[in-house]
Amino acid sequence: MKQGQYGIGRIGIYYLIGLFSLAAFGLLLVAAGSATADGYELPPREDAPETPITDLPVVATGQGARMHLQAHFSQNWPWESMHWQEDLWLKVQWLDEDGVWQDVAGWQGSLDAIQQKEDWVGMKEFWFADAQLGTGPYRWQMFAVDDGRLLNTSDPFYLPTKSGDLMALDLMLQP
Repeated sequence: MKQGQYGIGRIGIYYLIGLFSLAAFGLLLVAAGSATADGYELPPREDAPETPITDLPVVATGQGARMHLQAHFSQNWPWESMHWQEDLWLKVQWLDEDGVWQDVAGWQGSLDAIQQKEDWVGMKEFWFADAQLGTGPYRWQMFAVDDGRLLNTSDPFYLPTKSGDLMALDLMLQP
């Protein structure tokens, strides 16, 4: 086939395909650039607390600290009917100035990992900013997902006062 016999040769077709692809890519970039977070609103969260944790704004000025929650499973834990990751839910709460425990948004969920030490221990770790150092009191609770039954509640505690610290809190779980 000669170039020009049917109007556009093979090289011309590849050129047009490339040109159209480049134009489509450019349009996608323009559309993606105009789709900023300013134009979108997130759906409301059902688990967000109605009152803030503190009146002070939380600003991460340093490295923060970590809270390591450790759930110790009893010897008679029903592993066949209560899976450590699917059937358990934990949350951290703080005590407000009226003496009411409030859920801390973002400090809840299923366990991250499990390992065997002297017993089986499920773990969950949370990070918090330096602005939250030394605040409290807090507590954490573990629930059975299927019926919402409270399995156990920790003693009240305060967050560490030093940036970079790791705080470990233990809780025994009975079925």
